Amino acid sequence: MSSLAAVLSVREVYLEVTLLEVLVYGIYTALFFVTMHALSILRGNVRSKSLGLLPVIILLYILATIHVSTRWFLVHKAFIDEPTPLATATYLLVNPLWLAVLPGIALTLSTLIADCVLIWRCWAVWFRNYKIVALPLVCTIAGAVLGFMSVAEEARYVINPTLNRAEFVDYATPYFSLSLATTLMATISIIARIVIVTRRAGKTLRGYGEIIEITVESAVLYSVTLIIFLPLLVQHSFNDGYPEAILAQMTGIAPTLIVARASFGFSRPEDSWKGDDSETTTIIFETKPNRTINASTSNESDTKSEVETMA
Repeated sequence: MSSLAAVLSVREVYLEVTLLEVLVYGIYTALFFVTMHALSILRGNVRSKSLGLLPVIILLYILATIHVSTRWFLVHKAFIDEPTPLATATYLLVNPLWLAVLPGIALTLSTLIADCVLIWRCWAVWFRNYKIVALPLVCTIAGAVLGFMSVAEEARYVINPTLNRAEFVDYATPYFSLSLATTLMATISIIARIVIVTRRAGKTLRGYGEIIEITVESAVLYSVTLIIFLPLLVQHSFNDGYPEAILAQMTGIAPTLIVARASFGFSRPEDSWKGDDSETTTIIFETKPNRTINASTSNESDTKSEVETMA
């Protein structure tokens, strides 16, 4: 590839990646404000449960906004202020420290918060059993450390561009791998808990079809993006920016979508999860004396309405 072709390729990829992230951010913004509207018109117990995740949803949206804003500012400066294609490509590849570090910090914090929310939901479903969430929690903490170390490596290179990039330690790959592992383990644990409790009580999963569907869909949105992103990251492909742009927004979209669907009741009809029994068991997240029933053991207490909000 000639030098001119390489320069044009860099410009093209950065522009397309930024436009892709802006598009996904637009979808995220619409979802965010629709969810805020839903929470504002809800009343009673449903609203109080949904509001528990409100600070998290707002913080994730702020971090996503920071990420896409820095990307947009970078591309705007490169394409508008730089006079030649070569100068544009140079600015995109060797940009100011804050432009190189801030998106990484925002993405790492978003991933950490989203993983912690998922672990918390898993912990609540399993009746505050720390053994169940121990491994996902270790993966999340280790991943966060690796994520910030990856940002530090990027900062070190920006400060001293003469360093040999090949000698840098790749912290990003294990970081995203651990995030994927956390998502899969916690999601499977939540679904397993619902299945175990209902079967022990001799009931069907009909009443929990919506909960399982929402849990799986939120995990799939995030996991599929990571699964596509990781091979490109390992290969050091310049195209890894495309799934990364989606991932930066999807980290906040997944939990926001859960609250939105629970608030509006947008989930698959019960008829599509047919079972022979008309009754369902109850999983209780919080101890409530007037609403607790026994499934098979005394540890089988949780709240279905809480599951619908948090799962």
